[in-house]
Amino acid sequence: MLSVGLLCYKSSVKPKDRLQNHIMSSLTSNLKSHIQSDIKKNLKNKLKIVIGDKNLSSWSMRPWLVLKASGLPFREEQILLDRPSTKARLAKVSPSGRVPVLYWCDVAIWDSLAISELIAELAPDAELWPGDAVDRAVARSYVAEMHSGFSALRDQLSMTLSLRMTIAHLSTATISDIHRILHLWREALGKSKGPFLFGKFGIVDAFYAPVVFRFLSYGIAIKDRKILRYMEFVQRHPAVVEWVNGAQAEKPWIERF
Repeated sequence: MLSVGLLCYKSSVKPKDRLQNHIMSSLTSNLKSHIQSDIKKNLKNKLKIVIGDKNLSSWSMRPWLVLKASGLPFREEQILLDRPSTKARLAKVSPSGRVPVLYWCDVAIWDSLAISELIAELAPDAELWPGDAVDRAVARSYVAEMHSGFSALRDQLSMTLSLRMTIAHLSTATISDIHRILHLWREALGKSKGPFLFGKFGIVDAFYAPVVFRFLSYGIAIKDRKILRYMEFVQRHPAVVEWVNGAQAEKPWIERF
């Protein structure tokens, strides 16, 4: 609403000379800065994300990374998965009974992609989607494919950040998923020149970050240097480092029978 108001304010002014144009530009810039500051102040304590285990929950990882990249202040609540109390706790906070869930001014937004889209709207200056319309459309296609596809990879190479092994056998469906992901990365990096898929770290990288760790966890041998370099950039991103540190601090749950 504020952004629309600012846009109307800018478009209604028709400066007649350079001085007036400079003055109006300065006023608009200052107004925009104040509005953004007020938005961040108002969002404080109004954004809360509910997540699962950082070691295990790839769907929690994705919007959490987007929130970090946005620069917006937020609170975090963790519900550890596969515990005796998990189902009851999730029923109290999540309309879908799953994580993640974002609370925005006491309204529940579930699903990682819906959450990420909202964050992009709340923090437009963070440029979480590419600025170019064509690149933005392609990036959304990348994210949509990750969001709804690669079921074989998810089933056989589930995310466990602490795991390191060399898997003995990959199904043909999983191999196909891996080839498809590497193709997508290769295409994007070839056009953007990196360091991330569309140049700057954004929603698309947050969605593929768990895949980077799946490849590491199961010893997937990758030869392409550009892709290996991209994986290194993802691992070194401050938000990713913070998430991994949190995962390492978690105590593993051992079911007793």
